[in-house]
This record gives sequence, C-alpha cells and structure tokens, in this order.
Amino acid sequence: MAGGRRSALLLPVDSTSTSEFQSFRSRTPLFTVSAGRVLVTLALPERLGASDVEFARSLAEQAAAYATEVERLYRSGRRPSSGRSSGRSGKGRAA
Repeated sequence: MAGGRRSALLLPVDSTSTSEFQSFRSRTPLFTVSAGRVLVTLALPERLGASDVEFARSLAEQAAAYATEVERLYRSGRRPSSGRSSGRSGKGRAA
C-alpha cells in the first residue's frame, strides 16, 4: 500500500484475549482475534488466489515469531515496554 493512507489498531492483550480459527466446508476460513472490547475477523474472498495463500503463510510466520518473542520475554522474567519495541520489523503482508 505504498503512498496511500493507512489505519493502525493496537490491541492490548490480557488473560481474557482470544484467537480462533474456523474452517467451513463451503466457504473460506475465518481467523478472529478478540482483545478487550475489540473483535477483528480476517475473511477472504470466495475465489482465492496465490496472493491469499501468500498472506496466510506470512500471517502464520509472523504469529509464530510473535509467540517465540513472547515466550522469550516470559522466560527471561523481563517486563516488556509498552508500545512498539524491538528494532525488528515483520516484512510480510501480515505484519
């Protein structure tokens, strides 16, 4: 989305936050993240293309990297700082 406007949404997660994947026989899957009073659902067009597969793979890779970092912080006993932190940036479409 080069040169266009971009919206940003920060979802602070806590012990009540959830994520859910739903698969259906006759339609594309849904992936939902719920945090606080916000519910975000990712839905795909009915006709899938290669870019949709690329997005899903990138989403999975970025989510795995996020989980690894959260676990590292937890095991180290460090409190993460609020807001955006590490100099790393996800380069996939899902970041």
